[in-house]
Amino acid sequence: MFHAAPILLGQYRPVDSYLHKLDARAKMLPITVVLVFGLLSDSFMFYAVILVALVAALLGSGVRAGQLVRNFKPIILLVVITAAYHLAFSGGRSEIWWAAGPIRIREEAVRQAGFFSLRLVLFVSIAFLLTLTTAPSELADAIAQLLRPLERIRVPVQDLALILFMAMRFIPVLYDEFQAIKYAQMIRGVRFTGSMINRIRKTVSIIIPVFVAALQRADDLALAIEARGYKGGVKRTIYTRLRFETPEWVFALGASGAVVILWALTR
Repeated sequence: MFHAAPILLGQYRPVDSYLHKLDARAKMLPITVVLVFGLLSDSFMFYAVILVALVAALLGSGVRAGQLVRNFKPIILLVVITAAYHLAFSGGRSEIWWAAGPIRIREEAVRQAGFFSLRLVLFVSIAFLLTLTTAPSELADAIAQLLRPLERIRVPVQDLALILFMAMRFIPVLYDEFQAIKYAQMIRGVRFTGSMINRIRKTVSIIIPVFVAALQRADDLALAIEARGYKGGVKRTIYTRLRFETPEWVFALGASGAVVILWALTR
């Protein structure tokens, strides 16, 4: 029997932790600040400190270290591709660190490869933390509340929140679909081993049936929503009343302020 490590992204885990008890809007404010200042910052120290804080928050929210490492493994390929791109096409006319024939790796290329790879890991960690500690329905309601002023210019905020909710719920579903098809191929004799290129080629062949299955699920979901009389553009109430009390203010303002101070110190 095959056993796969469950994917964390999009999979809420109800644990009695400090972050789980907070209103989703209180978590989204400092996360937005991190994303904004992360794009403005060019400091390794800024990214390193934020990443350590995010990993500590993940471990404090009930995620085991081994499980966290296993769920970061699929990101390694993206990090390698990002680093390879910058090593090959960045650097300008900076000092050459290493050369082999026509290949030149420059000092600036190495710096940019490490910087953008770290930025990618940071953004993925943010997504892990938000989806792990916030139920999809609460996150969708929070986004709908934050974007409510856009309803004045006829932006379908409720529909956007519903789309976000369904997208997050489908991440673990599509992951399970991918694993089921992969195991079916392995039972038929396909081996996902060997060189990196060979493994990528065989993995890509699974994407097509997963894509077809996703379209079928989306069609079934559309029919189910229509059968239940769903209509877009209608003002709706929420089942859970959102609260923004003293703990939320302390966390939102404290974490956001710490990020701004860190950015100022590492400029």
